[in-house]
Amino acid sequence: MNGFTSVLLAGALFFPSSHVFSRTAEPTRESLLAAWEMNLRDDPQTLIFEKLENRRYRWSTERFPFDGVVTVLNLVIDDRTLEYAASGVVGVVEADLEGVSDEFRRQYAYSIGLWHGANTLYYDADTGRWQSAAEWQSSLAELYSDGGWLEWFSGWLWVIFLAVMVLIVFWLSRRASRQMKKAMAAQDKALAEQERAIRLTEDAIEVSRDSNRVLREIRDLLKEQAHEDTAADVSDG
Repeated sequence: MNGFTSVLLAGALFFPSSHVFSRTAEPTRESLLAAWEMNLRDDPQTLIFEKLENRRYRWSTERFPFDGVVTVLNLVIDDRTLEYAASGVVGVVEADLEGVSDEFRRQYAYSIGLWHGANTLYYDADTGRWQSAAEWQSSLAELYSDGGWLEWFSGWLWVIFLAVMVLIVFWLSRRASRQMKKAMAAQDKALAEQERAIRLTEDAIEVSRDSNRVLREIRDLLKEQAHEDTAADVSDG
């Protein structure tokens, strides 16, 4: 982490985080400036904050020994997507302390650096307002401490996985059951055809037996008739 980033993070705790400003549909320089003014005015260690003219203010603070004029040099809105930003829009108020010597800046470099870091605000697209760095960090901490959608999804991931597996097993079992029923129905049909064929064979055998019996009876009658005819011829001779 470089020195500038450390200053920005420290600045998040340097000024109070109780103010969220400028409800607007889109972030503007005017809303950014108004938010910065109110943030600096309501800082507990601000003794005097008076607007002198456009972008010039009298400011007296206990943060470091300063009672003079603050000039806003530039207002920057950087809407490039940030890796860890909730809103994706950062506003920076580039301000300077008039009449401050280089020696003063060296002596109070850390305190002044914290003040510059606190001049970075973050736009909350959900509420349409600018947040201080501390508020932005607090909203992120609240989001992730509450879980958010990612934690909710990870918490229910195994439940969803098990539910999907149960559905797959249920579908496969129903499919196997249908196939089993079809196979059993085909088997029952084959058994029925086989039983019918057996019955037809038994009937054919029975008919064949009856036919053989009738033929034997006819043969016996013919033999008996032949014996009778032979006996009659002998008696006549």
